[in-house]
Amino acid sequence: MERIRITFEKTGAMRYTSHLDLQKVWIRALLRAKLPLAYTQGFHPTPKVAYAWPLPLGWGTEGELMDIWLDDPEGKEADAETFIQNVNNSMPAGLRILGIEKLPYSDPALTIVIQSADYRIVFPDFHDQVDLMDKMSNLMSQETIERERRGKIYDMKPLIENWSCGNTEEGEVFMNVRMAARDSAMGRPDELASALGFDPFAVNIVRMKYILEKSETRNQK
Repeated sequence: MERIRITFEKTGAMRYTSHLDLQKVWIRALLRAKLPLAYTQGFHPTPKVAYAWPLPLGWGTEGELMDIWLDDPEGKEADAETFIQNVNNSMPAGLRILGIEKLPYSDPALTIVIQSADYRIVFPDFHDQVDLMDKMSNLMSQETIERERRGKIYDMKPLIENWSCGNTEEGEVFMNVRMAARDSAMGRPDELASALGFDPFAVNIVRMKYILEKSETRNQK
């Protein structure tokens, strides 16, 4: 059995596809590409696929991850370029594989090795980069940044690992921010936008990539 890690993007209208519907789209595309998918055991076998952290509706991604398992005992699966082309030909517009990587079958689950995620927050109709930097500097100068999530108060500050600001080609201001992305510590860029005084539903958020724990670090634990 082969384990393949797929890096993909979700853009355009696909940003408004829920995580559950996205899973269905992936399964259909993988089946159309005639890949030898491995299946779970039990009364209702399903293709063995594992996803990273779900994206909220409306967020885009340029570096999302998922793992699939292939039932290919003789190792005859296509080369990477052919694999990507075959699957992408079965994809709807806005969903595209960017790269694949073979992994040892016993590697830890994605949600275990993901440590952080890089996001880009674009602030439509806001053009004052200096003002945004001042807002963020003032926010980070606070001892704590208390926010509420699901009725509980938490401190956002430890979840913000680094940040920077820039301007899009259209002149709108954006912020690149790296936030913790672990099960016990999940940073939310929309909550950061709200803490800065912006409507979290009015900003555009893209998850750029994940930061994974290195295998050498895991082996030392």
